[in-house]
Amino acid sequence: MSGLIAVLLRIYSGKKPKDILDTPPDFVSALQLEAHLSPTRSNGLASMLKAIRDFATEALQAT
Repeated sequence: MSGLIAVLLRIYSGKKPKDILDTPPDFVSALQLEAHLSPTRSNGLASMLKAIRDFATEALQAT
């Protein structure tokens, strides 16, 4: 999981909430991550992506 977290940090770190929400997580399919992850890790990745998008949504609503 630490490798997936590192990828997400690299992609989303420093991004504005609007930029996060305006950009779908296409990198998952572009890197063919689904083919290389176990179902548990794939679910974990989906949960992390959802959490990032939820935080971005909350940040936009707070402004």
